[in-house]
Amino acid sequence: MLALLIVGASTALIGTVLVRQYRTPSPDPVARPRSPEIDMALTRLNFSEMRGDHKLWDLVAERADYDKDTGTAQLSGVRAELHDGKLGGMVITSETGRYDERSRLVTMQKKVRAVLKSGMSLDTEQLEYRIAAGLISSSPVTVKDGRLTLTARGMEMAVQDEVVRFSGPVEARIEGYHGKP
Repeated sequence: MLALLIVGASTALIGTVLVRQYRTPSPDPVARPRSPEIDMALTRLNFSEMRGDHKLWDLVAERADYDKDTGTAQLSGVRAELHDGKLGGMVITSETGRYDERSRLVTMQKKVRAVLKSGMSLDTEQLEYRIAAGLISSSPVTVKDGRLTLTARGMEMAVQDEVVRFSGPVEARIEGYHGKP
């Protein structure tokens, strides 16, 4: 009888341990480099550049794969916030991107959207931010500002004074007050 009681208690104890082990969620996997050239892989990268006490810009990415030999980081889930500019700066988002540390160039790709603090927005598939020059350039772009929608082959914007130059052909459409062109 005692042996049967010991076997039953042991079985119940082992069963309880196994049930708890299978119910416990597995830990999040550690970010691993995608290729041998990658020296470091990070989840949730946050990078800022300062000049004195003034923050120039922030770059946030959900994932970054950094190659120290080339000084580049491949980014995904990218959000850049530029704090300079006479209108107060802008926020740029994209699915993927790249940061080249040596040339100080941020390239954003796939569903790129920039929104200025004034409310103007631009959409493109590729955008480059040349940090040292304070210059943003893009491939074909659509710009919306209130009732104005403008499409162009390309665009360059000086970040400091937010002067924009479009390369042609350029098409502008102004909607009426009731949504009619």
